[in-house]
Amino acid sequence: MSFDSAKVLAGIGALLAGIGIFGYVIPSIIGLILFLVGMMELADYFNDRGLKSDIMNWFILGLIALIVLTAGVFLAIIPFTISFSGMHMNYPMIPYHPYHPFLTSLLIIIVVIVTTALFFLLSAIYLRRAMNNMSSRTGEKLFESGGLIYLIGAILTFIMIGVLVILVAWIIIGVALLSIKEPGKST
Repeated sequence: MSFDSAKVLAGIGALLAGIGIFGYVIPSIIGLILFLVGMMELADYFNDRGLKSDIMNWFILGLIALIVLTAGVFLAIIPFTISFSGMHMNYPMIPYHPYHPFLTSLLIIIVVIVTTALFFLLSAIYLRRAMNNMSSRTGEKLFESGGLIYLIGAILTFIMIGVLVILVAWIIIGVALLSIKEPGKST
């Protein structure tokens, strides 16, 4: 794949990933995959194993965070559905109480939020490292800004304002990718 094709693929992917914040899940998933493929091709173009490793770690840790969050939501719902069906589950570590299903779900939600936050923040750190690497490779400072804003957004996501910050980060990263020139090629 050529440099121009890879940068366009990754740039469009970044912009589509940002759209997912508005609830468009399918374009967001497509965007994340396009971004991954485009960035991997750029890493191959630059012959940079560190960039490739950072992008893969970002993707894998983000995927783990998503899986933990999805599984956690279903696990938190189970105690409620069982209690409404008239059945009661006995958890040896939690004494029975009228609010037993609520307490069990609350415990599950707390564990899921902490675990998801940990994986999501680790993922954001790897994306920031990759964007810093791209900045040093291309001379485009927007990559550094986008990576830092993404990391700040990941930290603030748990108070909900971070989602909008991540949208801004994806737009900046997308613009940076679409505006870079092939190194060594004069225009």
